[in-house]
Amino acid sequence: MNKLLLIFLAITLCLYSQGKEEVVEKYLAKVKVGNAVEYKNLKIFPIISTKVLSTQNYVTLDQASDKGWLKIKEIGSGQVNAVEIKNAGNQPVFAMTGEMITGAKQDRMLNQDVLLPPKSGWVRIPVYCVEHGRWVSVSSEFKSGELLVPNAVRSKAKIHESQAEVWDEIAASQDRLGIASGTGTAIANYEDKDVKDKVDEYAKKFKEVPSVSKSCIGVVVTTGNRIICLDMFANNGLLSKLWKKLIKSYAMDAISSEKGTIEKDDIENFIEALEQVNYVSTGTPGLGKLVKIESDFGKGSALIYKSAVVHMDFFPTDGITDDHGMRLDIRRNQRLED
Repeated sequence: MNKLLLIFLAITLCLYSQGKEEVVEKYLAKVKVGNAVEYKNLKIFPIISTKVLSTQNYVTLDQASDKGWLKIKEIGSGQVNAVEIKNAGNQPVFAMTGEMITGAKQDRMLNQDVLLPPKSGWVRIPVYCVEHGRWVSVSSEFKSGELLVPNAVRSKAKIHESQAEVWDEIAASQDRLGIASGTGTAIANYEDKDVKDKVDEYAKKFKEVPSVSKSCIGVVVTTGNRIICLDMFANNGLLSKLWKKLIKSYAMDAISSEKGTIEKDDIENFIEALEQVNYVSTGTPGLGKLVKIESDFGKGSALIYKSAVVHMDFFPTDGITDDHGMRLDIRRNQRLED
């Protein structure tokens, strides 16, 4: 009986994993790469869906906060890598990896996508600290910081899954940008006047990216000779709601980089290469299923709800370049030969 049970569980797990993999693969098969939008050191390629993927109207963290639905607090006397959040609203709330919550004993970022159920009660969610130098309460609860951490911080968090790496990257980014922060908070990157002016300039130039098509559901972002990330969503509506945060996060990487050299065919190869990744199902404290996306050239994740991708991200390990033997068409051919 025990052996039969083990066999049944193994088969169930296999089918479960294949099901999530199939959802993501079908999702990727229904997109195409649009023409680049470029300004200074940032070159962004819109991702256009060729079919309607989801019509779900998701409420974002900021929208729910504005409605007064959310309460976010420390757990007990405080835990660095976890907080509790409650959604009192009557709709699910999507909170994205990298979104900042500020206040309480130290500023944090969400370390994974979460879809909070309606009337959720208190839910424990994993976070990273993004303010190394403070452990003193400044408020009884957190509030939305209305920003994403800089893209490089999101990348380090996703690839290394390490609190120390997050702190190190925040410090490194502030060194690159000449920013002084007494508590080492990531939000200081956006508050420095010179940096803010530069970021706002990028944000203005790329403001209309989600509007290039009603079917634009995401972007692949490049700077210099590197692909730095992919963000794709359920639909244009969700991308548009989060775009102001996203573009500022991307701009943080571009400020200290060089003019983009990645071309459209590199992005097409990159999307195709994502068909070769591995999927690992993980738990989520909210609705749906979360899968890690792992490969020899980067890591990401996908949140799936009702057989549709809510959000998928991917961060190349060292930035996929357009030279030095790292071209994606070469990498893809190597895998096929193996």
